[in-house]
Amino acid sequence: MEPTSLRSPICAEIRSKKYFFLQSAPMQASDMVDNSNDCWCNRTCDRVGPDGDGVHPTDCTAERSCFRPIFTPAAKGLV
Repeated sequence: MEPTSLRSPICAEIRSKKYFFLQSAPMQASDMVDNSNDCWCNRTCDRVGPDGDGVHPTDCTAERSCFRPIFTPAAKGLV
C-alpha cells in the first residue's frame, strides 16, 4: 500500500515570527503570518526571494522557480 502524500502550498523556505512557534507543518497562509504580516525567505534572509519577487505565503507558490515543497519524498535507501 502506497503511503498518503502530504502536500502543503507553503514554501519550505518561508520564515516568520509565527513560524518558530508552530506545532506542526503550516498548511495555509494564516499558519505562517501574524498581525504584523511580516515574513522573509530563509534562502535570501530578506523579504525578497531568490527570483526577485516578494515573500508571502500567498505569493510563494509552486509556480515560482525558487519554490521548495515542505514535504518531499525520501530518497531511496534512506527509509
